[in-house]
Amino acid sequence: MTPEQRADLNDGMELFLTALFGGRPGTLTVSERRLVELARQHSGEANRFVKRAAVLHSDAAITDRRAPRQPPRSSRPHGDPPSPLFPQGQLIEDDDGEFKGQRDPNWNWSFARSLLDLVTPRPAEDPFVAEWYHATTAYMFRQYAYGEATPHLDHAAAVLPDEPRILFDLACLSEVKGLPISQAVLTDQDLTALRFKNPGARPMGNGPRLSTMASMAGIPPLEVANAEAEKLFRQALKVDPSFVEARVRLARLLIVRKRYAEADRELTAALVAIPDPVVAYYAHLFAGRADRALDRLDAAEGHYRAALALYPEAQSALLGASQVALLRADVPGALAPVHRLAEIIVGHDRATDPWWRYRIGHGRNVDALLTRVWSAIASQK
Repeated sequence: MTPEQRADLNDGMELFLTALFGGRPGTLTVSERRLVELARQHSGEANRFVKRAAVLHSDAAITDRRAPRQPPRSSRPHGDPPSPLFPQGQLIEDDDGEFKGQRDPNWNWSFARSLLDLVTPRPAEDPFVAEWYHATTAYMFRQYAYGEATPHLDHAAAVLPDEPRILFDLACLSEVKGLPISQAVLTDQDLTALRFKNPGARPMGNGPRLSTMASMAGIPPLEVANAEAEKLFRQALKVDPSFVEARVRLARLLIVRKRYAEADRELTAALVAIPDPVVAYYAHLFAGRADRALDRLDAAEGHYRAALALYPEAQSALLGASQVALLRADVPGALAPVHRLAEIIVGHDRATDPWWRYRIGHGRNVDALLTRVWSAIASQK
């Protein structure tokens, strides 16, 4: 829909939704009365109506990725009240970290969120809402659409403050900001500005300025991103101690902070739960790192061997196994994984090493998660 079409839709949207949920509008024009009558035809299934509408608009947002991206434009006259049909802010267009311009957020996401806000008695009491947020966030992660995911998860956290999957997704988003691929956006000057809490475009005095990418991407320094991710993973585990992947990702952050023994305890607990192969791979990979740092080389070797049993051509596990062998002065054992790595490097399929896709979080499961959402809405009467 063009901005002009959305402006026309916006004029009657509030009236329609008010009538849908049983509200009694005041004096109406003839066309407004027809709109109210249409809404009242569905008033007995208002929750189902807005949930199906939210799915429609999230499907539209997913399909929209195939369309040419439009440059940002002023969609609504200045001074009009905010509307979910006209989301605020701009998203970054980049090419491997190089700033290429800006574009509008996809309005279908903000409108879908506003529809689910209407679910009665409260959105948090309807399991479908949490399912939808988790699945659609997974889609955004798989597309590396972190700009869209940020307001999406901020809204989800306000609506579902105690939902472990949302806490997990928020933690993954913070964790991504601390990974090297995100931190590479920040220059030394950016880090100085951020650490001295001087991120504005017009710093006081002669303080450093943020680069365009840093100011728009909202990437914090490494220690800030990791601390926030650790806090959120712990909150998710407090609500749901059985959330194995949250425990494994927490352990990785503990290793980054050199808290190896604590990480080892978390990973031992995670592996006892027998997680799915990808999460088990992460657990063995990180346990190998922790044991290596604790000078438990036999245990580290065992974890890398277990990781390779799950994914025999995984580069990260092969390198880890080689390093452990080198620390044990086992030259043939150090060379064998490297020789294997040389054999598979040409045409390497990233699916053979889960570490390549670590930053998409639950995005690896997006097809199954979206199918559950579609099935849930189809079965509702």
